[in-house]
Amino acid sequence: MRFSGVLAVAAVGGILLVGAGPAIASGDVVDVGGTPLCVVVDADGTAYIGDYSWGGGVNVLPAGANKPSRTLTTGYGAAGMALSADGTLYVEGWDSAKQQEKLGVIPKGSSGVTRTIALTPGAHLIAAAPDGTVFVPNPDLGTVSVIPPGADAPAREIIVGVNPREVAVAKDGTAYVTNQNDGTVSVIPAGASRVSRTIQVSSTPGRTSDPHGIAVGPDGTVYVTNITANDVAVIKPGGAAVAYRVAVPGGPKEVAVGSDGAVYVLYMANGLSVIRPGGTSVSLGLPAGQDPGHLALEPDGSLIVTNTTAKSVAVFPSQVLHAFQPPQSTAQAAQPQGENPGPTAQVPSDNAGAGFWSSIPAVLGVVVAAVLIGAAALVLTARRSNRLRAREVLASSLAPAERPEELRILSDQEQG
Repeated sequence: MRFSGVLAVAAVGGILLVGAGPAIASGDVVDVGGTPLCVVVDADGTAYIGDYSWGGGVNVLPAGANKPSRTLTTGYGAAGMALSADGTLYVEGWDSAKQQEKLGVIPKGSSGVTRTIALTPGAHLIAAAPDGTVFVPNPDLGTVSVIPPGADAPAREIIVGVNPREVAVAKDGTAYVTNQNDGTVSVIPAGASRVSRTIQVSSTPGRTSDPHGIAVGPDGTVYVTNITANDVAVIKPGGAAVAYRVAVPGGPKEVAVGSDGAVYVLYMANGLSVIRPGGTSVSLGLPAGQDPGHLALEPDGSLIVTNTTAKSVAVFPSQVLHAFQPPQSTAQAAQPQGENPGPTAQVPSDNAGAGFWSSIPAVLGVVVAAVLIGAAALVLTARRSNRLRAREVLASSLAPAERPEELRILSDQEQG
């Protein structure tokens, strides 16, 4: 189902009504079937969408396409995925037929898994370093398995914190691991066999805020979502403590950072928040569809989000994501040094009056565009509601084991 036309009308309307207002570009919802959960994007903009349902597979969605071009075979549901710099795709999941947790390896250009690596049971949200090293968090063991490129088994196990959930790897190969039950992040230098330091990311030491998602920005800044604290903790490059926090209501769970430093946060209340580069508050909020799973950025700045229940992915163009981001001054771009920075004092300007009147067109443009986007969202919701009602009717006639709601989704409740 596509809603390009609706958002295109919103864009044209906004531009016609207020010439100085921000343009709103179109976006798409692409039906992929199954239970789309994890997603990664390669350098060409091709998205690989993992199917968590029985039998699994990975749907391949070329840049700009409105449907998958092919499906890579796995033989099991995809719970986690990672993509190395050479295009090798790693798919983690539980093989019910063989009763084995495994990591499947799909070389670039292959039609499916060519070899597998046995793992310990558990939901593993894996990550790959630039050199192809794969990091596998083991929630039940409190460890991270490190698998070198081309290896058929983990080379070492590194003790981290309690209930490690996700891993993010910086350009220099340093791995950062969220420990959900400890409220901490473990730091593993490239090639190391042990943690170099542990960073408290929950606001209260000794109590966890359920840190879950983690991402590293292009400058080395680390961003961590705290689900129950409703914030994103920001750790500066080389830092040993949280520098500041950004409030994100709704249970923030996943995070990604763009090449420009913009931060994108998926929250459990079915929404997406955007934090402009260097920002200390959310600058834009968008509906993310029903039961958003994971997110990934494309080379052109677009963002793709999986919607597990709706069997689809939502694609947010760069124009939409940056529509309401005001230009930053040098003072705004400077990040605060301590946690929870206070409000910045406003210095009167000699051109304050002129600035007010000149800003009216832009303000009106934002308002008009927001109203039109809201209308587009209502249209999309109505269409989805009709399809969901049809699914409920179908589900009522199925045997209990066949009903879609019986399928176990990797929710954050199960993960921690």
